[in-house]
Amino acid sequence: KMLDSTYQHMCTLIMGLATLFRYAGYDMATFIVESVLHSSHIRDAKSIVNHAGFFGQAVKEISMCISSLMLPIIFNYVKPKWALVLGTFLLCIFTASFLFISNILYFTVNILAGIAFSLLFTGVSTYQMQFSTRETLARNSARASAIAGISLIIGASLYMVISTSDLTSEQHDQASAYRYYSEAETRFMYGALTASLLLSFCIHCFLPDREVKNSVTSQSPHEKMTIREQANTIKSTIFDVSMIKLIPVFVNHGIFCVFSLNIYPTSLQYSSLLSNEYPQLTAYYAYAMFFGTTACGLIVEPLSKYFHDFGLRPLYFLTLGIEALVIFLCLLTVPNWATAHPTDFDSVITPNLFFVVFISFLLGLVDSTIAAANTVYCSRIMPGRASHTYAVGRFFIGTSAAIVFFCSPTLSMFHHSMIQFTFIIASVFSFISTANRIDRLEKTTGRINENCTEEAEHSFSDIKN
Repeated sequence: KMLDSTYQHMCTLIMGLATLFRYAGYDMATFIVESVLHSSHIRDAKSIVNHAGFFGQAVKEISMCISSLMLPIIFNYVKPKWALVLGTFLLCIFTASFLFISNILYFTVNILAGIAFSLLFTGVSTYQMQFSTRETLARNSARASAIAGISLIIGASLYMVISTSDLTSEQHDQASAYRYYSEAETRFMYGALTASLLLSFCIHCFLPDREVKNSVTSQSPHEKMTIREQANTIKSTIFDVSMIKLIPVFVNHGIFCVFSLNIYPTSLQYSSLLSNEYPQLTAYYAYAMFFGTTACGLIVEPLSKYFHDFGLRPLYFLTLGIEALVIFLCLLTVPNWATAHPTDFDSVITPNLFFVVFISFLLGLVDSTIAAANTVYCSRIMPGRASHTYAVGRFFIGTSAAIVFFCSPTLSMFHHSMIQFTFIIASVFSFISTANRIDRLEKTTGRINENCTEEAEHSFSDIKN
C-alpha cells in the first residue's frame, strides 16, 4: 500500500495536470468567444445572433447561479471525483459545439457549462480535502494551483500557432475592422481546445479515490440534509444580515470577472488599431495574465508574515486599490466602444503593446487576490456554514455578471468604468462593516484567527472563475 505522504504528492500532481488541460481549453475559448461568434454572424446572420458571445455568457452565469444553490444536495449522492469528471465532460460539449455553430445548440451548451462550473468549483475543493490533512491542505492546494496556472501559457501558445497558420488567410470584407476568425480557423482552434478538454476528462477518470488517514473530509464530514432542510438553510443564509451587507462586495467581484476575462480581451480584438497591428494580441494578454496570477502568490505569502490578519483587511483593500488603478488605465487606453463592437476610433491615450501587457498583468493579479479575499471573508463571516456562504456568494457574483453580460452590447468603456468605480467605493464601506463584524464575532466566540497565508493559498483552487 502506498504511503499517505507519497499518495498526497501523486494526487496533487494528477489533479494539477487535469486542471491544467481543462482550463487550457476553456479559458482561451471564452477570451475570444464574442469575436468568434461575431465573425460567424457576419458570414451567416441566421446561424447565430449578434452579440451571442455576451448573451451566452449571461446564460451560463444564470445557470451557474441556480445550480450552485443545489450543490450541497448533489454532493449527498455524488463523490467529488465524479463531479469533476461530469463537469469536465460538460465543458467538452461546450467547446465542441463551436464546430457546428447555431443559436439553439450554443445557448443550450451554455446552460450545461454553468452546471459544469458549479460542479467543478465545489468538486475541486472537496476532492482536495479527501486526500489532504489539515496540515497539508494549503500546501497541496497551492501546488495543484501552481501546476494548473500554466494553462494560460499552453492556451496562449496554441492560439499563437493557429493564428500564424494559413487558416487565417480566408478573410471577409469587414475583417480589417477587427480580429476576424474564418470558419476554418474557428473549427481548428476549437477542435484543439476540445482535445485539451478531452485529455483532462480522461485524466479525471483515473483520479485516485482513496481518503488518507486523518483527512480533512474525515474530520469535517459533509453534513447531509434533506431538500427541505437544505432550502431552509440556503434561504436563511441569503437573508442573513451579514450576507446582505456583503452584496456590494459580491457584485464588485462579479462585474470585475466579466471585465477582466471577457470585456477587456474582446476590446483588444474589436479595436482595429490593435487587432491589425497585433493579430496575436490575445495570446500576449493570456501570457501577461499568467504572470499576474503567479505574482499574487509571491506577494501574499511574504506580506502575510509582516501584517497581522493580512488575508482580511490588508489583502482586500490592496485588491481594491489595484483594481481602481487598472480600470482607470483601461478608461484611458481602450477605445470607448471597442468593448461592444468593432471600431476604428482612438482612445485618450493611443493603445500599444506595452499598455496591453501591463494592464493584463494587473488584471491577472487582481483576479487572483479578489478570489483569495473572497475565500477568507466567506469562511469567517458565518462560522460552521462556509459551504452555504460560498454558494450564496457565488449566486450574487453570478447574478451581477449575468446582468452585465446582457447589457454589454450597449455599454461603452466609460459605462463599464463608472459601474466599476461605483461598486469599488460601495465595497469599501460594505467590507469595513463586514470586517468589524468578523472581529467582534471571533472575539466573542474566542476563536483564534488562523494564518491567512494558508487561507489565501487554499483559495487558488477556486481562482478560475
